[in-house]
Amino acid sequence: MNKRLKEFSVFAIFVFPAVIFVLFATDIPFLMNLYYSFFKWNGIGKNMTFVGFDNFVRIFTKGGLFWKGAMFTLKFSLFYVIIVNIISLTVALFLSKKSKISSAGRAFYYIPYIISLTAISLIWKFIFGPGFEALYSMTGWEFFNWSWVGTPKLAFYVVVIMTVWQNIGFYMANYIAGIISVPTELSEAARIDGAGRVQSFFRITLPLIMPSISICLLTSLTFSFKLFDVVMVFTKGGPANSTVTVAYDIYKEAFVNNNYGFATAKSLVFVVFVLLVTSIQLIITKRREVEV
Repeated sequence: MNKRLKEFSVFAIFVFPAVIFVLFATDIPFLMNLYYSFFKWNGIGKNMTFVGFDNFVRIFTKGGLFWKGAMFTLKFSLFYVIIVNIISLTVALFLSKKSKISSAGRAFYYIPYIISLTAISLIWKFIFGPGFEALYSMTGWEFFNWSWVGTPKLAFYVVVIMTVWQNIGFYMANYIAGIISVPTELSEAARIDGAGRVQSFFRITLPLIMPSISICLLTSLTFSFKLFDVVMVFTKGGPANSTVTVAYDIYKEAFVNNNYGFATAKSLVFVVFVLLVTSIQLIITKRREVEV
């Protein structure tokens, strides 16, 4: 009994700080968020008016910008998840072999990821602004004279390009880890049997790196859903609210429009949606892992 008590005491000493951190960092704020969603409150004053489910009803009847932001977020997620994973996997296939060139290439692709997305946004804001203006005056190419940030369609692609470029390194590293873990004997046996590189990739490599694919799909999905930095710094949701994300709309509702209760209700609806989508994604990819 004393031995069990001692083991439990050691376990509690190491786990208790983490439990306290999670409790105060996530659980309690979430419960407070749920509480505030039933009130009409500006987030500052002491007066709070209980409105019940009116905030949630208002989202589905008069959501306005929330649903526009949801459509942009879904469209961005679709483009971002597909493009960043395809490019990252392709780069990982070329850089998975050990060599000086591969090491330099990995560093080249990974450096943008360790830079703050806010800093990246400022850099690209300069590129698409004064940078392109200077290039247009030098070359006369109309491509550089397009209103990249002032046109809704072009602004969307600018956001996709920026985020994909910045995050390739992270997903590349995950895919390289998965590719390296594939037994070389299987690839050699496939070559002996006459399988080409393409067949070897789809029949052996791709099925065996499904755990890496699951992780990359999940992280890219969650990143695309919570996109905020780029919109906040680079486009401000413009032009004409064409690049407003759900996260940015919630921020504006709470801290610009001072509708804190309505904003918390929006955030809860968004959380439920994200949980639903990510759960479906995990179920699909986990099934593929089991089949392997």
